[in-house]
Parts: sequence; structure tokens; C-alpha cells
Amino acid sequence: MSEVSQGTLPRRRSVRRSLFWRLLPSYLVVILVGAAASLLAGEGLAPMFLERHVNSMVRTMHNLTPAAIDEGMLIELSAGYRRALTAAQSWAALVSSVAATLVALFVTRRIVGPLRELTSVSRRIAGGRYQARLDAGVPGEIGDLVDAFNTMAGTLARSEHQRVALLADVSHEFRTPLSNLRGYIEGLEDGVFEPDAGTLQACHRQVDRLQRLVDDIGLLSLAESGQLALRPRRIDLLELIEQTHASFLARFARKGVGLVTSTPDPPLWVHADPERTLQVMTNLVDNALRHTPKGGRVVLTAGRAGVAAARVTVDDTGSGIPEGDVEHLFKRFFRGDRARRAVEGGGSGIGLTLVKEFVERQGGQVGVTRGSSGAGSEFWFTLPTAAGGDSQPPANA
Repeated sequence: MSEVSQGTLPRRRSVRRSLFWRLLPSYLVVILVGAAASLLAGEGLAPMFLERHVNSMVRTMHNLTPAAIDEGMLIELSAGYRRALTAAQSWAALVSSVAATLVALFVTRRIVGPLRELTSVSRRIAGGRYQARLDAGVPGEIGDLVDAFNTMAGTLARSEHQRVALLADVSHEFRTPLSNLRGYIEGLEDGVFEPDAGTLQACHRQVDRLQRLVDDIGLLSLAESGQLALRPRRIDLLELIEQTHASFLARFARKGVGLVTSTPDPPLWVHADPERTLQVMTNLVDNALRHTPKGGRVVLTAGRAGVAAARVTVDDTGSGIPEGDVEHLFKRFFRGDRARRAVEGGGSGIGLTLVKEFVERQGGQVGVTRGSSGAGSEFWFTLPTAAGGDSQPPANA
């Protein structure tokens, strides 16, 4: 199979097409043109100037007329001058050509060398060796090109690492519910389980988990690619707090965890997409519920954060977050406590990533700190406030 069909760049081994052999003759051509012009000027103009100078000199020294000047002397003097001038110009052309050749060799190698290395490293990266880099010690514009190439190679390496990690994470996330479903189905086939409501409900939970995972992956893909349109408008943030509280009351009661809201007097106007903001609150409260044990409490708080922003916090009394996991919490599929994947049906591992994406696209910020009670964690996010009559979407919508 040829190199082109394998997806690699074709190798151009022809020396005549090399940039080195295109730059070197250009320097030599300049030297030759300069030398030829100097010779032509010396042969054509120098004798005329020499004759005028000799005539002037003879008149001054001997007070003679031009007719009395020895013609042989003038011819010999002119011929000698031409020979001397030609010899001097020839040596000058030879020395300048050698010097130009040496300079051309040095300059073209400084240019061609990094470009050849760039071609070699490009082929290695195209072959999957993303850690290959160019020497960053090259000066000038070639050095800028090298720096840009190394930056691009680093970005490709990170993207490839993320792609591989994403595929591994997705396959792992799908494997658990699929294995559970296979176990239930095989148990039904072998008569281990009865096809009663409990078994069907357990199968339904696994299907719901798969569906939630597929939906979250699709939603995150749309959001990160900028294809998910947000429709921000003037809304009362406290109404979304009440909706979130009402939708989670039954689940909190079943687990024995308290859900408390702490909000100012309504309204609290913000400029946001109501559907995506409600999803942000839902993801944060769901995350707090899954990590808060029975007898614990989750507090959902809203209020102003300065003049131009509103802040929502979800404070739980759960197990907290290890110090080393904080910076990774909002990355896709990251869950520090892997032992809890099956608790409460397990999360998709994308919920907090969606929270960050939706909040920041609406002009807000998101973060996490240690819980106010000294245990657990406190997730928070901000949104820009809206004026009383403001109904225009923000510029980044």
C-alpha cells in the first residue's frame, strides 16, 4: 500500500525541488548580476573617464594641446587600466561569490533545517506519535512557526487523550447498566427471578439510567459545540427554587434526608434561560442527595451577590470532597467516590459538566467549597440580574 493511501504525507526526495536549492541559486544570481554590471560599467565608462583625466593631467603638467599628446602612451595607459580594472573586478566577483555561497549555505540551512524537521515531526504526529515536538531554540519568524506548531501539537495530544478517555468512560458507563440488564434477563430465562413488578421495575431503572446517560451525552455535545441555543429572558429565580424544591420532596423523604430552602422575599429577577437554569439546580440538588446519608440535610439558598448578580448555593452535610478532587469535579465522567456509582441509580457523570457549561454560557460563574457546617460540600453558581423592564437577551446568548 502506498504512503498516500495509508494517510501519510508523500515524500518528496527530489533535490531540485528542495527549498535549499531554490534559495542558494538566488543568492548567486544576485552576485553574478552585480559582477556583470560592474564589468560592463568598467569596460564601457571607465576608458572615457580615464581619457578625460589623462588629457587634463597632461595639459596641466606640460601645457600641451591634446593633439601633441603621445597616442601610444594613451593607448598603453588605457589598456593597462582596463587590464587592472578587469583583474580587480574578477577577483572581487570571485571573492564575493565565495562569500555569498558561504552566507547562502548558512542562511538556507538555518531556514531549511527547521522546515525539514517540521516535515519529519508532522509525519510522526500524523502517525499517532503526538508527543513529538520541534526544537524551540530557533530564532526569528521560523521560531514563531516552531512555537505555533508545538502549541498545535500539544493541543492535538490533549484532544486525543480526551477522546480516548471519553471513549473509555462512555464504554465503562454503559457496561454497568447493560451488565445489570443482562443479569436480570438471564435470571428470568433461568427461572431465578419471577417476572413480577419488582423485577420489571429494576430493569426499568437500568433502562432509565441508559437513557439518561445517552441524553446527557447528546446534550453536552450540543452545548460544547455551540449548537444548543439558549433563550435567556427576565425570570424570577425564586420560582425556579420553588419548582426544584417541590420536585425533590418525595425523593428526599424516601431517603430520609431533609431539604430546606432559604430565600429572600420575591421576586429575584435574573437574565437566564429558565429551562437550563432549572436543569442546573436539578443537577446540583440531585448530586447533593446522592452524597448525603440518611438523617442529613440539604439547604438550597438564593440571594443577591453584589449589584449585578444573583447567587444560588446547594449546601449538604454529606461526605465532602477530597482536596485533590475539587479541580476535577466539573470534568465529564469524573466521580471521585467510585464506590457510590450504584447509589440512587448512579449519576451519568456529566451532570456537573452540564452545570458549568450552562452557567458560564449565561454569563455566570460556578464553584464548590466546603460545606457551611464544616462537613459536606457547598456548590454555588451566579447569574446576571435583570432590570425591571429588561427583556432583551444578553449579547453572548
